[in-house]
Amino acid sequence: MAEQVLNIPAYLKQANFIKDRSLFAALVGGVGSGKTRAGALKALYYSVTHPGVPGMVTAPTYDMLSLPNATIDTYREVFRPIEASWRVVDKVLETTHGHSIFFRSTDDPDHLRGPSIAWFHMDEGARSPYEAWQELVSRLRGFPDPQGWLTSTPVGLNWVYRVFVAKPGPGFALHRVSTRDNTRSQGGFLADDYIDRLRQQHQGDSALQEIEGQFVIISGRIYFALDPIKAMLGDCRPGVRKGEWLIWKSPVVGRRYITGLDTATGETGGLGSKSCSPIVDIQTGEVVAVLHGDYTPDRLAELCVPIWKEYDALACVERMGPAGQWTINKLQELGYKKLFYEDGVKAQKVGLTMTENTRAVILAALEEAVRTMGIVVYYERGVQEMLSFIRDEKGKLHAAEGARDDFVMALAMAWRMVSETPRGGMVVFSGTERR
Repeated sequence: MAEQVLNIPAYLKQANFIKDRSLFAALVGGVGSGKTRAGALKALYYSVTHPGVPGMVTAPTYDMLSLPNATIDTYREVFRPIEASWRVVDKVLETTHGHSIFFRSTDDPDHLRGPSIAWFHMDEGARSPYEAWQELVSRLRGFPDPQGWLTSTPVGLNWVYRVFVAKPGPGFALHRVSTRDNTRSQGGFLADDYIDRLRQQHQGDSALQEIEGQFVIISGRIYFALDPIKAMLGDCRPGVRKGEWLIWKSPVVGRRYITGLDTATGETGGLGSKSCSPIVDIQTGEVVAVLHGDYTPDRLAELCVPIWKEYDALACVERMGPAGQWTINKLQELGYKKLFYEDGVKAQKVGLTMTENTRAVILAALEEAVRTMGIVVYYERGVQEMLSFIRDEKGKLHAAEGARDDFVMALAMAWRMVSETPRGGMVVFSGTERR
């Protein structure tokens, strides 16, 4: 039965990845290089040689899982010879060999908690957060011969690059494929002119990433200085979990702390924006704590107030939209008084109005701080946001497609206050500190 099931065409580089028995394996390639199908075939190969074990398949969003011809459709096609049932509500594929395959989104890594699994496949893994990878690795328990793999087009020098290229541990294997490896002239499945059509959309570094599947930073587009960010990547380390917060350094008596709060108000890069609050030590420029997630405004305020009080942090909150104003109202209701006041025409207002000009000014201050190494970030997800924050061809600053800028904007709001005060002195800005 196994030989019959596995008699499915795959080109050579796909086959090498499918048969790789490493603990962790990555197939990194260009658009249309057959990555998702290779990941599903690897799952099939694993399943028929390990009867009755559960696995999990993820994508950055549920849309990326369930759109026509996307991850779920690919799995149903590949597993058709042994598929018994498909539970749409639970998003579980069950097979005649007794397997249960769970399909989950990684937009909130906490949703991955629960089941113990023998294997996992992260589809478009480079667009999922590192926390999702960590959570999936922790799910591999209770079964012999556990394996985890991801398939993805590269996204700059993000965590996939660090884990599989820069600092691979024992049992890690990287496989590279180009889109051209999947053309008919190379034994694949794409028409040869597909490459020509891709080249009309991608040139230079973009072509290296999107066609050749190489880890590159699209030069000339990234907004922040590259060398300092690379140095930050080397300094990144896990924070200590305290509820929803990550803590790197506890508050020190006599130090002054500030924070920005970017409230989630809409979509960013198609992945959904998150609320974020980084706390900065003014004297050292270190980001000592971060809250980053999907919260309602009232829950966001409830999570912020206790930790802000521990650091006695002056907070600059984005006031834009209902979410921002609702959050400010809740912060005041909870009695938090160390809030940034912005000068209005007739009266001072709590919070920061994010106009196009304000956005440009605070981002310029943050860019200078990064370039001069006046700021220290240990939060890898935040540093990755800096690597994918770009100036587009129209001169506008924003997250690259598929990336987020929650941390970048929250840090810029905080640094808007740091940049106007001497280190170790009183914060002075166009407003007054209310206690």
